[in-house]
Amino acid sequence: MLPLRDLYNERMLLDVGEALRELHPAFDPQGFAASAMEEPWEKASFKERTRLAALALGRFLPPSFPEAAALVCEAAERFRGLEYILFPDFVELFGLEHRETAMDALARLTRRSTSEFAVRAFLLADPAWAMERLGRWSRDPDEHVRRLATEGSRPRLPWGQRLPMFVRDPGPTLALLEPLLADESEYVRRSVANHLNDIAKDHPERVLELAERHLGRDAASDWTLRHASRTLLKQGHPQALRRFGFAPAAQVSAHGLQVLTPVVPFGGRLEFAFEIRNEGEPVQLRLEYEIGFVKASGRRAGKRFKLSERVYPHGSTPVVRSHAIKPITTRKYYPGLQSITLLINGEPQGELGFELTMEPAAAGGEGAEG
Repeated sequence: MLPLRDLYNERMLLDVGEALRELHPAFDPQGFAASAMEEPWEKASFKERTRLAALALGRFLPPSFPEAAALVCEAAERFRGLEYILFPDFVELFGLEHRETAMDALARLTRRSTSEFAVRAFLLADPAWAMERLGRWSRDPDEHVRRLATEGSRPRLPWGQRLPMFVRDPGPTLALLEPLLADESEYVRRSVANHLNDIAKDHPERVLELAERHLGRDAASDWTLRHASRTLLKQGHPQALRRFGFAPAAQVSAHGLQVLTPVVPFGGRLEFAFEIRNEGEPVQLRLEYEIGFVKASGRRAGKRFKLSERVYPHGSTPVVRSHAIKPITTRKYYPGLQSITLLINGEPQGELGFELTMEPAAAGGEGAEG
């Protein structure tokens, strides 16, 4: 799979340049592409190439921002894809002194790519003014524009500038999100849930209070609020667990935890088994396991994974599962004694160890997940 930054290449830049030349004959596609690809282009990341291309647009488009924005919006209608955030990035770079024109352009451009990163500069410059505009966007007939309102104002948007005023006080964005809990578009509802999940990291009580008022109103709102609370549930937040029906289950316990692969080669699978014993009536349970991964310091840091969420009957239920220990970009593995802990509705149920070696797993030896 090609690196994301390679979405920006000479052919792509020339295509953008040709589209602009058709609208504005003075535009120089070759000059634009060459300017964008000057150093440090070769080593630049995806976001850095976005900015280099947007700066090059500024050197070759008319100096009047309203005229340039109109050309950019018209040319953008011919393209679709993440790399075309270079158009909103141009608006962010050159439009702050023409904010009405710039915000109109961002709403138009988001339909073909996304303006969620660019709009943050306007929120940081004048939060009250920009939030009034986002409020109007949240009622727009176009789902892409409604999502721009919810995604663009996320306090901790990945890849985006943090919005510290909303990290401190999420009140303005909560007012924006609440009417969209049951939006007809899943695309919008998912954005609302992700935004609320951001808020829950700093203000869990605000998200739980919202859930208290709206849970049970309709299926769409319930889905949004549940997805918004996923971090709280994963953290074992007691109030969140109770709110979603995972109260402490006094008559339920896990028995017979076994690590079936006490030594796991890197690239192999940790296999484990246990039994859920329910001595009472059928009950809804959230089963998780937490792996304590060894860090460079030699200490362990836990990472939690969901096993299931369902109703477990009276009696015993056997469970066999496996977890792949494979290369991922967000974790570096270290050999040594790791741990696995079971949790039922957030309550630890027992811990065992297993040894991770950095010897590669034998081909065909990974097994199947139960």
